[in-house]
Amino acid sequence: MSNAVLESIKAAGVIGAGGAGFPTHVKLAGSAEVLIVNAAECEPLIRVDQQLLVSRTDDFLTGLTVALELTGARKAYIAIKAKHHEAIEHIRAATATEEKVEVFEMGDFYPAGDEQILVYDVLARVVPRGGIPLAVACVVSNVETLINVACATRDIPVTTSFVTIGGAVPSPATYELPLGISYREALALAGADDTQGKRVLDGGPMMGTLIDDLDSPITKTTKAILLLPADKRLIVEKAMSDGQILKQSRTACEQCQKCTDLCPRDLLGHDVKPHLIMRIANYGLSDFSGMKRALGCSECGACALYACPCNLSPRRVNMLVKQQLLAAGVKVESEGVFEASPMFAYRKIPVKRLIARLGLVDYDRPAPLTTNTWTPQRVTLLLKQHLGAPATAVVAVGDIVKRGDPVGRIADDRLGAHVHASIDGKVTAVSDTAVTIARER
Repeated sequence: MSNAVLESIKAAGVIGAGGAGFPTHVKLAGSAEVLIVNAAECEPLIRVDQQLLVSRTDDFLTGLTVALELTGARKAYIAIKAKHHEAIEHIRAATATEEKVEVFEMGDFYPAGDEQILVYDVLARVVPRGGIPLAVACVVSNVETLINVACATRDIPVTTSFVTIGGAVPSPATYELPLGISYREALALAGADDTQGKRVLDGGPMMGTLIDDLDSPITKTTKAILLLPADKRLIVEKAMSDGQILKQSRTACEQCQKCTDLCPRDLLGHDVKPHLIMRIANYGLSDFSGMKRALGCSECGACALYACPCNLSPRRVNMLVKQQLLAAGVKVESEGVFEASPMFAYRKIPVKRLIARLGLVDYDRPAPLTTNTWTPQRVTLLLKQHLGAPATAVVAVGDIVKRGDPVGRIADDRLGAHVHASIDGKVTAVSDTAVTIARER
């Protein structure tokens, strides 16, 4: 039974919808004591999970039940920020008779939705540096992923993603978007036809990535599309070249250590110490063992966009060092005992203060989930929307496909996820990286 369900999840192309895109059939194949549902909505301005708990309750609970059975977990915690009163009341009522399920109310801090921070907040267990929650007998899954698990048991593959479209748009909203539509089309749904003087982020303001080509497609891991003024500090930091980041760091870093004081992973006991990475990078010290601390960085941006009084980017410096270490084959050292700092509870970053620091108060608006349906004229489906190997196209130019038909498959011995058509239409282009489908009129 378990193998059949895992196969259905794999066949549906389910991946982690709220993070890096780890294939769900692999994650749920592990045994765990506890399942944590990540409904924390880590980043400011994203409004997906709390709305799905209310609007797709039945599917969510079905997916949660399946995940509990597959992992053998004896307990499930639905971790959600206490400020989401409506969602909490609704889901508490819906799970009132479920002995295994408990709602865990979290504080409104950043990065509450970071997987390892979440595990410690809920269970007071520290995931080892470079490890995964399974190392402490825990599995974490987000709300939309569990909804997709439920759909997979009915042979419904992943063809859409729930996305908050916000920032400097006339009508912020959360949409269920067909995979493969362009960022430009998505923004137009929220009334944003003019992007002059603005930049677009895929993801939240802290960890989101800048999108230079608005005609490029959204993927299964797209949870937010934010349009923000190009002069915002967070946009400037993301747009700077590596050379500019390093030059600015060498010129102005005063070694105040505030980046380390507020580093969420260092507070977990992971010995990240971004101020030391800055010191080594700035002065060319040959402290190779110290440089390896960068491998523990989660790239959350707390150091760059909140802590640093000089508007430097320890995050970007850490990322550069980490990339070089990984390219050289250096691995994260996860051995040892990791204990959270006694200051962990006192150095959480309040989201309201973070929003103010980022200059986003005017954009902290509701983005209601809309039921409007919309079918684009064309979609471009990337064959790698997940961690692992890319899928291989299984269609050819000229093929007629229906929504839900497989267009890319992953080999049985490879880590990855299948890709499915998100609209009915004709295949107009196939490459090693993408499949394009045009709707037939």
